[in-house]
Amino acid sequence: MFKTKIILFCSLMVFLTACSKEDAPETLPESSVTFQLAAGKDTLEMPVSILKDSLILLELKANLTAATSSDDHWVEFAVDTTKITEYRNRFGNALVLPTSAYLFHKQMTRIPAGSTVSESAELNIGQQTKLTEYSTYVLPVVIKSVDGKPEGAASSRVIYYVFKTGKPLFVSKTGWTIEDFSSQTGTFAPTTLLDANNLTTYWASNIQQQMPQWVTINFNREVTFLSLNYYIPTALRYPTLGGYPTSIKIETSTDGITWTDKGTYAGNIADNMQSIAVGPTTASYLRFTALAAVKYAAAYDAIFISGIALVP
Repeated sequence: MFKTKIILFCSLMVFLTACSKEDAPETLPESSVTFQLAAGKDTLEMPVSILKDSLILLELKANLTAATSSDDHWVEFAVDTTKITEYRNRFGNALVLPTSAYLFHKQMTRIPAGSTVSESAELNIGQQTKLTEYSTYVLPVVIKSVDGKPEGAASSRVIYYVFKTGKPLFVSKTGWTIEDFSSQTGTFAPTTLLDANNLTTYWASNIQQQMPQWVTINFNREVTFLSLNYYIPTALRYPTLGGYPTSIKIETSTDGITWTDKGTYAGNIADNMQSIAVGPTTASYLRFTALAAVKYAAAYDAIFISGIALVP
C-alpha cells in the first residue's frame, strides 16, 4: 500500500511538471522586448500647462524584435528614477517628476500570440498646478520584466518622458520672506501673507497706530509679473467690519534700497480680493502700503490683509 502511494505521488508530480512546462510561454531571445519607438529615440517631450489640473493619458507599447511567438507574453513597465542621472549627464539639469503627478493606471500589458506589438499600457499625468513654472521635469520609464522575469527578454532601454512647464497662474512664493513691516496686532504676523491660505489667516496692523501701514516682501530672487492681487480675510465680512484699504501704494526694487513707484490705486475689492495691474515689472522686492483704510469696527485705524500674490 505504501509503495502504491509513492508511485501515485511520483506520477502526479511528473504530470504537474509536464503541465507546467506546457503552460509556460516559450523563452524569448535576450533583449528582444523593447519599447515601440523608433530606434535611437529615447526622449518624448511635451509642453505642460500648470494653470489648471487636468488628466493627461499617455499610452506606451512594447515591441517584440524577434519573430512572432506562438504564446502570449506579459510585459511590465515601471518608473526608474535612478536613470535621471544619465539624463542629466546627456541633456542638462532637470527635475524628476514628483510621484504626486503621475500614476500607472495600467502597468502590465500583453503581447498576444502571433503579434510583435503589445496592447497599450496607460500612464496618467495630473496635478500640474503643483509643478514649478518654466522647469523641465523628467519621468524615466523602463521595462521592468517580461513574463515575470526582470532579465533576459527585457531590453535595458530607457524612455524619458520630458515635461516642460510654462507660465503659472501665480508666481511661486517659494523662498519669499518678509523683509520689514510697519506694525502688527498680537500674533497676526505679516508672514501669513506668504502662506497658501487667503481666507482665514491674516496680517493685522496695530490697532493703536494710524495709517499708513506697510509691508516689504523680499522675493530672494528676481521675479517678473504684470499685476498684484491682495486678499482680505472672510472674518471681516466685507464691508461690514471695515479694516480694508481704500488707497494702496505699490513700490518695487531690485536691491531693497532704490525704489520704483508703481502707482497709487483706489481700493476696489470684490469677492474678498483686488487685482492691481502694475504693468510689466521685474523686481526682487515689493512694498505694499495702505495709505488709507475704512476704520475697523468704526473705531480703529488698521488693515487686515490675508494674502499677496503676483500674476505673471
